[in-house]
Amino acid sequence: MFSRTLSLYFGMHFAKMVGAIFIASFLLITVITYIEFFNRAFVGDAALGLDLAVLALFRVPRVAEDALPFAVLYGSIAAFVVANRRLEVVVARAAGVSAWQFLIPACIVSLLFGIVGTTIYNPAAARLKSISNNITADVFYHRRGPVEPTDGGVWLRQSSDGLQSIIGSAGSFDEGLGLTGVTVYVYNDGGQFLERIDSPRGHYYPGAWRFENAIITSLKATPRVAEVYQLPTDLTPNEVKGTFLGLGSVSFWKLRELARAARRAGVPAARFELEYHQLLSRPILLLAMVLVAANVSLRFSRSWDTGRMIIAGVAVGFMLYVVMKIASDLGRGGIVPPPLAAWLPAVVATLVGVTVLLHLEDG
Repeated sequence: MFSRTLSLYFGMHFAKMVGAIFIASFLLITVITYIEFFNRAFVGDAALGLDLAVLALFRVPRVAEDALPFAVLYGSIAAFVVANRRLEVVVARAAGVSAWQFLIPACIVSLLFGIVGTTIYNPAAARLKSISNNITADVFYHRRGPVEPTDGGVWLRQSSDGLQSIIGSAGSFDEGLGLTGVTVYVYNDGGQFLERIDSPRGHYYPGAWRFENAIITSLKATPRVAEVYQLPTDLTPNEVKGTFLGLGSVSFWKLRELARAARRAGVPAARFELEYHQLLSRPILLLAMVLVAANVSLRFSRSWDTGRMIIAGVAVGFMLYVVMKIASDLGRGGIVPPPLAAWLPAVVATLVGVTVLLHLEDG
């Protein structure tokens, strides 16, 4: 039987290493995010500098969430290497403790990190991201475009009242109903171009889009500025949210509801389903990271081979990340079912890690 005291010791040692690396990553991302905001928007106003600090602080938790698997990977490697250097692994094995018993505390802690990260950390980070989007729209909407990095441009085609229009947005707020950095191309039913609308901020209301401080450019007139420009629309709120709502500001607990609403509205729901299953599979992904770290750093070594093993672990981690990104793109595009795209990389990596450990430890 594995000693309870030894289990707690190894578990606490693993948790401290992972926590330290995650906190270091969090602080580094905070500094980089603030510097980027500062370079993009600061104009010598101290109050604006404080707003930028708040925006950076509110956005970092959601960005840092993507670094959690790597924090677990690097923390696991560091914990196992330190345990080897202190001869703790050697002593534990001499006492009859197998590698599997040694890994149990780390595996349990990684699963707990995944569960807490999905059910508690993600909703909190999504809420802060949503608040930061609203602050950005309220404070910086009068600028030419969004002052912070966005999730990427999103475009939507609509038709209403004899007009066809293509609406593009660099960012969103208010659960996707508000847009920033808006560009609209308006055509008649025959496909003839009528005008272009550029607005720093717009909002959806039932029956119409409302764009503020819009610059209207057409072929037959000089550009003019309108404080408020209304564009008719037949879109429903669910259709708008299904297109413009950024997943970074959506809580894990709301994803399934949004997916069902998107399907009812006839909007593709693959991205909501994919995000839901990726968060649901996160504990298994973190478990796979622990097993990858164990394969490359658990064996005792005093030589420079340890450095090569650590580099191998980092390379395997990035390889898994690339595979996950490819699977994610396939799932988001509807080529692969979202549950399969989300679960397959984590499950396969876990099974490979277990297989390699069985070969190395049990022959």
